[in-house]
Amino acid sequence: MQIFNFIKDNFWLIAFLISLGTLIVSVIKEPRRFRNALMLMLTLLTFCLWILVSAKDPDTRGAIAMILSAAIFFLVLIVPCLLIYDGFLMIKREGLSLSSLLAALFAVLIFAGEIALFIFISNDFEPHMTWVSVVLMLTGYSVFYISFVFLAFMFYSTAIRWLPRRVDFDYIVVLGCGLINGNQVSRLLGDRLDKAFKVYDRSMSACKIICSGGKGPDETISEAEAMKNYLIETHGISPKDIILEDQSANTMENLRNSMEIIQKRGGRQFTAVVSSGYHIMRADIYASKLNFDETGIGAHTALYYWPSAMIREYAALVKYYWRPYFLTLIVIGIILTVLTVSAHY
Repeated sequence: MQIFNFIKDNFWLIAFLISLGTLIVSVIKEPRRFRNALMLMLTLLTFCLWILVSAKDPDTRGAIAMILSAAIFFLVLIVPCLLIYDGFLMIKREGLSLSSLLAALFAVLIFAGEIALFIFISNDFEPHMTWVSVVLMLTGYSVFYISFVFLAFMFYSTAIRWLPRRVDFDYIVVLGCGLINGNQVSRLLGDRLDKAFKVYDRSMSACKIICSGGKGPDETISEAEAMKNYLIETHGISPKDIILEDQSANTMENLRNSMEIIQKRGGRQFTAVVSSGYHIMRADIYASKLNFDETGIGAHTALYYWPSAMIREYAALVKYYWRPYFLTLIVIGIILTVLTVSAHY
């Protein structure tokens, strides 16, 4: 009986410690896992609830509740506003396109879910549940789920860059992206190559740079060839230290083809994979699926470009993990519907 009372009195502390322990073990075992992002968010949530519940003084608890409410208000209202503002910046600097509209469209989705949830809560006093109420509830829940998983991905993508990493490499794989005018390195790709050069220059061992990227339908040379030219002309790297992988068309092929090149060459194979900071988390996850032992290193990304880029990365991961992602969404939605309808009858 005493054990049950202890668990009841310290439920959120126990939940926090379990979440934290699971997160630490999972990160140590394999930091390149999407589940770590969800565990990080769960750990933060249980920590906040523990701090709130453990406060004995009413004034202290009120202050903590006010801080948490302010944080929720920021995420619920301010973040969508910032996304819309970022959308205007993207259109101004990058031109009107679906890519530049992503942040604004995502913000509209969040606002729609918040409005649906607000209407549902406002009418929750009604004695009988209607199908309209169920639809409003599920709409609000779905948007909350999408937003929660996105925040988990965003926070962990940032946190993983703080983990200690190797500085001694045998290979540096640079992931390509589209060229300008069919043969010129873009600013985004240039930032990746500049970061790769820094890693190359600081490596304790002699290493090779693998330029990975095929030739697109609107390109006159492969991305790998353009990257090689940039490294030679801009940084003076010897051509003998550059290996071309010019057959890939996406991130998974970049990694798979580069891994095969490295394995065929034999010897020591400490590898760094360099890409834009927003993209490195997805690259790490794909590399983990391929059993490719590498260290992800993110290059600089302009701040205004970052939100839209993160949304694209999130969409790509949802596409990759669509079965568990939507299965979890549906299962929790069914449970919420049953519980809500039961409470009204």
